[in-house]
Amino acid sequence: MKKFFCKIWGYILFGVAKFLDVLFGGLIKLFSFLVEKTKNIRQLFYPVFGCLVLFLFINPFTLLLFTRLWIFIPLAILLIFPMLGTGFVSFLNYWKYAVCTYLYDRSTFYIQDIGTKRTFASYKEEYYRKKEEAEEAAREKRKREQQEQWSKVFEEFFRNFQSAGYTNFGGGQRSDYSGYTGYNPISDFSKKYKESCATLELPLDINEAQVKEAYRKLAKKYHPDLNKSDDAKEKFQQINAAYEFLSQENIDR
Repeated sequence: MKKFFCKIWGYILFGVAKFLDVLFGGLIKLFSFLVEKTKNIRQLFYPVFGCLVLFLFINPFTLLLFTRLWIFIPLAILLIFPMLGTGFVSFLNYWKYAVCTYLYDRSTFYIQDIGTKRTFASYKEEYYRKKEEAEEAAREKRKREQQEQWSKVFEEFFRNFQSAGYTNFGGGQRSDYSGYTGYNPISDFSKKYKESCATLELPLDINEAQVKEAYRKLAKKYHPDLNKSDDAKEKFQQINAAYEFLSQENIDR
């Protein structure tokens, strides 16, 4: 009898988990869509914001316009909603994973009598661990792709440079490099290397350990889930790009 009621309870938990899974999924899609559209609209209004700032310098009384609700509320939404919305989407993703996975596992435990009972807190920790692992895997993949791309560029450049040729005239030989003026990956690489070091606030003479330490420090500081400033996401992307570029292979070059 006890086993029967345990199964009933398991099916109830499964139904609740399924409902919350759909609910959280719908809310995440809705808010992600609204945040994206608000950001697009805000970009269209950047020239207007620039004009307003100019008018404020010319005529400070322009500031009185912002006391009108029909102007203040839309501007506040355009400025604040993307920042709050992004944080809310991250919050929903966190709770979707923790709550739904917890309930699914509990329902399996009661219905099939397999698995172990885990605390709810362990699912929250698991979410952040998996998220960090996924981000690290994505970074490593991009880093490998970037290394392969740079290797191909360098190989192509040196192959073209060497094929500039040596031309024989009579009994003598002269080097004729034909004034090779194509794309120079060395110059581009050097520029990107300096920019990446500057992004991670590092000197040019570095090693991989310094890169990882600087990345962890800055990634934590500018992670969009932790830093709610408007430029946090862009800065975080720049930090990721710099970290991916400053691989041991590129440092050795």
